[in-house]
Amino acid sequence: MNTKERSGKVSEIAGNMVSSLFIITTVIFVISIAKLPGVVDAFISNSYCCKQNACRYKFAKTPLLIISLDGFRNSYMEQNITPAIDSLFYCGTHSKYMLPSFPSKTFPNHYTIATGLYPAWHGIVDNRFYDEELGAFFKKSTQKPGWYLGEPIWLTAQKAGLKSAVFFWPGSENSEKLPNYWMKYDSSTPFTSRVDTIIKWLQLPENERPTLIQVYFEEPDLAGHKYGPHSQAVRTALILTDGIINYLLRRLDDQGLMGCINVIIVSDHDADSITSSIMTKLQCQHGNNYLMYGKDTVPIRFHYGGSSRIGDIIISARPETSIFLTAEQNESYTRLGDHGYDNRIDSMRAIFIAFGPDIGMNRVIDSFQNIELYNLFAYLLRIDAAPNNGTDGALFDVLRTLPTIPMTAVDHPPDQCTNMINIKMCNFSHNCPVMDDIYQRCPMIFYSSISASKMHFTGELCRINLCDAIIYFDRKFQKTIMVEGIIRQSIWVQKTNENCVTYIENVMQINLCETPKNDSYSVISLFGNLDRYNTLDLARMIVPKAFSDGIWQYILSTITEYLTKYGNMRFFSGPIYDQNGDGVRDSDDQIRDGNPSHLFFVFMWCANSALTDYTLCKDIIFHPYILPLKDSNLNCLDPPEYLHDNAVRMRDIELLTGMEFFTDRSVWSNYEAIKLRTMLRT
Repeated sequence: MNTKERSGKVSEIAGNMVSSLFIITTVIFVISIAKLPGVVDAFISNSYCCKQNACRYKFAKTPLLIISLDGFRNSYMEQNITPAIDSLFYCGTHSKYMLPSFPSKTFPNHYTIATGLYPAWHGIVDNRFYDEELGAFFKKSTQKPGWYLGEPIWLTAQKAGLKSAVFFWPGSENSEKLPNYWMKYDSSTPFTSRVDTIIKWLQLPENERPTLIQVYFEEPDLAGHKYGPHSQAVRTALILTDGIINYLLRRLDDQGLMGCINVIIVSDHDADSITSSIMTKLQCQHGNNYLMYGKDTVPIRFHYGGSSRIGDIIISARPETSIFLTAEQNESYTRLGDHGYDNRIDSMRAIFIAFGPDIGMNRVIDSFQNIELYNLFAYLLRIDAAPNNGTDGALFDVLRTLPTIPMTAVDHPPDQCTNMINIKMCNFSHNCPVMDDIYQRCPMIFYSSISASKMHFTGELCRINLCDAIIYFDRKFQKTIMVEGIIRQSIWVQKTNENCVTYIENVMQINLCETPKNDSYSVISLFGNLDRYNTLDLARMIVPKAFSDGIWQYILSTITEYLTKYGNMRFFSGPIYDQNGDGVRDSDDQIRDGNPSHLFFVFMWCANSALTDYTLCKDIIFHPYILPLKDSNLNCLDPPEYLHDNAVRMRDIELLTGMEFFTDRSVWSNYEAIKLRTMLRT
């Protein structure tokens, strides 16, 4: 957290000046080691946190304790100086790492953890920002109404008739959303006092006891900011943090509370080193020190749009870079570590550890983004969650007993757009190939794995089944939703016939044979270079010429390379309508009257088996992208880096198309489908 913006948040943990807090927790650490023989690995017996039958209390509902260790970098665990935290791996479940939300800063991410909402949705878009409607700047000390949007988990618990208690957490002092028990932020409060208060809360009478408890610890974030993430001061802070977790475990065990409660330990973000510099020009820098985006070009995976609190220009610094408005700010800046960078980079990865009677033991789960935590909290409390950006069931593998996975509401396969496929050539076309083979005498049926979501799709969907592909068309808006198909080397051509355009009778009210001529725009096919399919007008899109000549050509050449390397591939592509950049499909009126803002494309193949012409495989590998349809690349990134910057989850494409992927339950279970849909490749 920013020591300059939060008054009183000062903690010297290295050198000659040592705070009383540090002395207390270090003593705990030293005494703990002295009492246990052997090496540090034996610092804490597994019996502490694994005593699931030691509970001496009877709770009507199992309490949930959520602990935040600010700035605890996932890679810190590799230093092997946190034996108490290490022991929790055996007693419970931990993830390979946890992705923060963008920007990876303290206040936005703590409130995301509490609400399950992206920062642009819950309103806390940075540690400091300006709101035009309120006519004021948000600071960390701000507690006035109107700033914190959404519903934090402590308020959800209260609405369900449960009591909640929060010992420091961004948003918990907001007058509109107060927990039953809360503390005014004071960084000088000893960590041990915070733990002691937790124990007292858990020992209150039934009618007074909170079922949800949250507590915040400033370390190792303070040390990381002041001395850098690789400093001895951070190692000392990690020992301090581990000592307080050990103190908590001992107190729970001594009071007969071990095995009574579920405990979740998270961090909000990590930290990286800084090479200070001043950015005086926002011109193309090839991403050397920073990336610059407009509201309409910020990567969809950030979900950093649609809020008036976000400026017109978003500058994302590269790791080890800081950006200042003035030279004076640069000269007065003393931090050696910072955060807020791209939430996907290694140094921003956070931790997730859980243990308790409802948590699986000695289990490792895949990485996930912190928007998924809120639904897990709600499930452990057995209460209904408020609307959020997470996906219900995404973290069910944390639980000791896997519950029934919620079924998503999808429509049955859509009707055919036309009873008989009849492909015609446009009037100006010549040298067109014979088209019958793409829809007649098909050797096998093409199986699809996607359906329309009843919650998100608002059009009138129909489909056109071809031999190697399917076109999904919206009768209501008279627009193509997406195409999917099989790419085979035998039908992937290096050069397309621009003189041939075809259309299918009785599908569109007005075919797209004629497209206006404009030197600034080109026409591409959603089928890429798939022979004959790429002549269909339903798959044609008008895009900026720079897009067609640049990144689109790179995608086509990449497909050629992938075909050689992986063999046959499956693909999906289609238009995206997201003019305000909020990551959610535009309104019906905007779609009806507007043009696409982005294009999505997905490569897909099997990891350990061949993708035969018309089958699906379980061991699927896929690379989804959503690319802004712009005539320039503001950062002049090389094509591979540009694609990587615009990678997304399949879930992001679902929210922007109204379709749902991996719906074939004969191939993927409900849970496997959720994991595939919410995965973000790093």
